[in-house]
Amino acid sequence: MMNSEKSHASEVQGISLRELGLIFLKRKWIVISTVLAVLAVATLVSFMIIPTYIAVGQILIEREPNILSFEDAFQIEPFNDDYYQTQFRLLQSRALAAATIDRARLIENEAFVASVTESQKLPVGDLKNDVLLRGKLIDKFLRRLSVRLVRQTRLVQASFRDHDPKFATLALNGLFESYIEMNIQRRFQATEQATDFLTTQIVTLQAEIESNEKRLQEYGKEKNIIALSNTENTVIAKLGELNKALTDAQINRVNKETYYNEIRVATPDYIPDALANPLIQKIREEYNRLSREYTKQSQTFMPDYPEIRRMKAELETARKAMEDETQALVKRAFSDYQVALTKERALAEVFNGQKREAFQLNSNAIQYNSLQIQVQNEKNLLESLMKRKSETDVSSRLKGLRTSNVWVVDKAEVPVSPSSPNKKKNMILALLAGLIGGLTLAFIFDRLDSTIKDSDDVQKYAGMPMLGMVPAFSGNGPKGGAGAAEKGGGGDSDDSDGRAHRLFTLGTGTPSLEDSETKGRGKESEFTDLIVHFSPRSSFSEHYRSIRTTLLLMAADGTLRSIAVMSALPREGKTATVCNLAVALAQADRRVLIIDGDLRKPRLHRIFRVKNLNGLTKYLTTDVALEEVLRATSIPRLSLINAGPVPPNPAELLGSRKVPQMIETCKDRYDFILVDTPPVLAVSDALVLGPWLDGVIMVVHGGKTPRDALKRAKEKLDAHRVRGTGVILNNVRAAYYEDYYARLYDEYGSRIAT
Repeated sequence: MMNSEKSHASEVQGISLRELGLIFLKRKWIVISTVLAVLAVATLVSFMIIPTYIAVGQILIEREPNILSFEDAFQIEPFNDDYYQTQFRLLQSRALAAATIDRARLIENEAFVASVTESQKLPVGDLKNDVLLRGKLIDKFLRRLSVRLVRQTRLVQASFRDHDPKFATLALNGLFESYIEMNIQRRFQATEQATDFLTTQIVTLQAEIESNEKRLQEYGKEKNIIALSNTENTVIAKLGELNKALTDAQINRVNKETYYNEIRVATPDYIPDALANPLIQKIREEYNRLSREYTKQSQTFMPDYPEIRRMKAELETARKAMEDETQALVKRAFSDYQVALTKERALAEVFNGQKREAFQLNSNAIQYNSLQIQVQNEKNLLESLMKRKSETDVSSRLKGLRTSNVWVVDKAEVPVSPSSPNKKKNMILALLAGLIGGLTLAFIFDRLDSTIKDSDDVQKYAGMPMLGMVPAFSGNGPKGGAGAAEKGGGGDSDDSDGRAHRLFTLGTGTPSLEDSETKGRGKESEFTDLIVHFSPRSSFSEHYRSIRTTLLLMAADGTLRSIAVMSALPREGKTATVCNLAVALAQADRRVLIIDGDLRKPRLHRIFRVKNLNGLTKYLTTDVALEEVLRATSIPRLSLINAGPVPPNPAELLGSRKVPQMIETCKDRYDFILVDTPPVLAVSDALVLGPWLDGVIMVVHGGKTPRDALKRAKEKLDAHRVRGTGVILNNVRAAYYEDYYARLYDEYGSRIAT
């Protein structure tokens, strides 16, 4: 198992650019088809998609300026990200989306409402009152809205996409207007409440001052008080200090009461500026986030779904926490107000006691001074309230001017061109995706292809040398390459084509009695079985002559004269290889004998147009002399022993003692003996015959013969001690055989000569 994994890893790591190029050439139609298919789909989708337009705008958000006092106006505050993050979230809030839909009257747009109402024709009034449909419209609005903070600035860029460019522009500008309006309302709501409270207090205090001044005047006139004695100064001074403390307590109580009145109306949905608490803001943001998730999930799942119930519980918990924290702050403000009120009352009691003491000394004078001090205190309190009211009046007047800390920097304009689909970009991406996908598919198909394709596969799975390659043949010659019969002097091409279409006979000129058997075979097959004879000058024939040269070099010592031509599986071209190799040897002035050892499906008698009457079967089963089964062919120096009638026991006949005797006798008469045998893995005939011969040539069909089949065939040859001479790779595709010969050219500098 580990060895196979290492082998596979080495194969993957050993892939070179040359091999990738060969894979592309072999599977080019897969790559081209994939590219065209992806490109066609992308083109179709790009032209079918409804264009989408994006309206873009920018707003500037400044921190709210404090114009209430000179010192505060020029106070330098650090930049606080929390404020801008809050504004960023407000721009994406459901409340603002709802306000925008109403303000810009987006609900009247049929295209915007159609998908939400699911083609229901509902009046606009019904849509406004339907909570569920309104929630869906808000969700749709928020899905099309995009908001982002521009880094290192106080600018916010917002965009809205829609199929209608005018609608997208209207929606985004409506969002800006609604946000500014919300900002104004939020800023001045608490100020208006404080102004109303202060106005009421001032009116009441003015009435009290006026009443007390009248009392003071009447009391002085009644008692005829002009001045106080020196003995009264200490009591009066102490009374003045208590009065000052009481005044401060009253001012503090008024401030606490004002603050309490501002925040007591606070709710989770409305939090005034006076209640600017970071914890509440954080809880509010979490509540808004949970609200959006709950609304989004509720559109997909039923209310009883566990996730919906859990989210609803979390939403209620967050709301409760926000309510609790808000109420806690309100309670603390009320508590502070009560403390201030208690302190004021306590000082009032002390002050009153001091007045009684003063009355004891000089009731008339003290009473007069008390009234005078009370009037002065009330005037001081009135002055403080008037100052505070003037400040709130300034802020209230700003609302009438519609001033805000938000400015629209770039108003959304109607987009001219759509943002999607980008046809050019889609085409380029589709081309790249198709190319990558096609190359991937080609590589996968090539990895899944377990057939023999080149010399490396032969060496790896057969362990025998490569004698040569023969390209795949088409009507015009080798596929993808060398051409058919070479046209040259003497009209050789025309003459060879004529012979290719004729049926030739034995040297005796006797017509074959088996012409009817060949009617099923095409002219192309007849031509390729003996192409070296019919078209000796073709580049296709040159491949067989190259194999012949290699074979002659191997047989130079005379030990390789009888050779069996085998294949692992049927229909791999071994018979055509036997015939053409025999013709090539005969053309090299060698005496060649072909023996048809395929006693199950003999075919050589059809190729050479002889009657299949006697032959090898007759010789092995009777006392017929060898000369009676030897047949001359129309090709000089080439003889044939046909198979003869099909016997019931071909393996036993080929294993008889007469076979080696026949081989030895034929060696005395011929230079080479080539034996056509059945497939090795199909039957055992070839394995029985192999030991009687000097060697075996294995024919492999390129791109068809499985690697495992070749490996098992070699194992059977080794088990029967059959000598493997080499392998001929037949029917090789152009990419592989051209690469093979290109490497030979690099090594030797020229092709193998005849």
